[in-house]
Amino acid sequence: MALFSRRVLRLLALGVVLTGFCVLPPEAISRGPDLCLWRRLLHLAACPACGSTRALAAFFHGRWGEALAYNRNVLVTAPLLVMLAAKDALTVIRRISYPATAGQLSALSKRTLIADPPWRDS
Repeated sequence: MALFSRRVLRLLALGVVLTGFCVLPPEAISRGPDLCLWRRLLHLAACPACGSTRALAAFFHGRWGEALAYNRNVLVTAPLLVMLAAKDALTVIRRISYPATAGQLSALSKRTLIADPPWRDS
């Protein structure tokens, strides 16, 4: 089973990433090391995703013009990150509110219900 196949872990990772973008200003991120894998491997001047991290940080700080100046893909990536986190949060809340339904019962639970149904008085 993949690490992020469970919604809770993905939601936790997204929460950490989104919180980091909200806390760290783009200036602090730009002072860090250049981690662009494409630039290092292919010796490109700039890849299509360069500036995305700073753009997301600027976007979540409310500096939309600055975010667009860093990288225009922030118009797609920021809303998708927020929607993915919201979708996972709703799924987790629904699972907590409505545990297992009849279709989600495990094989052991189904066998128990068949062998000893709750409507049969002992």
